[in-house]
Amino acid sequence: MKSIAFKKEVYNHCLHILEDRMVTIHKNLDRLMDSKQNETKSSAGDKYETGMAMIQNEEDLFKRQLADTSKILEQIKKIEVSKKCTQVEPGAMVQLPAGWFYISAGMGKITVDGKDVFCISLQSPIGVAIKHKMVTDIVSFNNQKFTIKDIY
Repeated sequence: MKSIAFKKEVYNHCLHILEDRMVTIHKNLDRLMDSKQNETKSSAGDKYETGMAMIQNEEDLFKRQLADTSKILEQIKKIEVSKKCTQVEPGAMVQLPAGWFYISAGMGKITVDGKDVFCISLQSPIGVAIKHKMVTDIVSFNNQKFTIKDIY
């Protein structure tokens, strides 16, 4: 079934993006740890303290990014990608008048096989509006009504 194959491609693309993001964050953290160890206390103590504070702020940022990305990766890995969905639920590929939506995690727009796909969670505003809906159901969102065209 072609639709399931496309959904698997989208799923794999999401996994690849997240795994690349994890590698980048780990590299940045390693680089930061090297900087932290190489920071030498100069005669101007304020300069050292400022440098260490900046490194600590960056480290905190990377650790938050790592935690957020790990959480998204866990959400994606829970999806049963081969499942044929009949309603809007995690793992569903949903066609709306605005385009394709992959119900997974809030990752934004990706492009797979020349098609734009919006990766959203059910907690997003549009996700809440379409949750548990089925093909031909009419949805109200942002003062507009639209019909769900396809789900798989």
